[in-house]
Amino acid sequence: MKRYRNIFIDLDDTLYDFSAASRESFKETYDNLGYSRFFESFRQYMDIYTPYNLELWTKYGKGEITKAQLNKERFGHPLKVVGAYDEALAAQFEKESLQLIPTKNKLIPYAKEILEYLYPKYNLYILSNGFQELQEKKMKTSGIRDYFKALILSDHIGINKPRRELFEHALSIAESEIEESIMIGDMFETDIAGAHNIGMDQIFVNLKGVKEKAFTPTYEVSHLKEIENIL
Repeated sequence: MKRYRNIFIDLDDTLYDFSAASRESFKETYDNLGYSRFFESFRQYMDIYTPYNLELWTKYGKGEITKAQLNKERFGHPLKVVGAYDEALAAQFEKESLQLIPTKNKLIPYAKEILEYLYPKYNLYILSNGFQELQEKKMKTSGIRDYFKALILSDHIGINKPRRELFEHALSIAESEIEESIMIGDMFETDIAGAHNIGMDQIFVNLKGVKEKAFTPTYEVSHLKEIENIL
């Protein structure tokens, strides 16, 4: 079996259940700000927010929009759709919800167990497109910060996964060669394709059962516990 020394791991929805934490935080903010006067239900709000948010994150990943543009657009969009746009209100929703998210202790199943397994054997690094002001807090709240030697974030250099520059930056920080490194992540287009494009091995954590893939990843698992059979 190939011997790795350094492991780069995505945070959101690979280890930290960002989807659950953000939904819970959005619901609290939705209620606090009285959004029920604009929407039939919280579900309607999320049905409007979610697909547009994904579109914006794709643009952000390609460097087509800034973080400020991403946040302004995604929180303003639902209000625009229902004809109730208020820039100050959207900004308040952004502020309150993003403050709530890192207070949620939400982990993907087996996250703590797999970190306990990997920690004594490898150097662990977070490699994330997430925002600097949130990632450290989320990790501390959920009790996983101390497993990692460093957080390597796109915010640090203004370049996002899957661009090779971020992976090269990560290798430099870890003082690691590609051959002794592996990437673990749940997003095929960013985590897995990005590592693949620079020749780094990958473990695709396919929690959503993605069928169509542009290439076959080095390894694929359906839950984190299976990583013990690989590393």
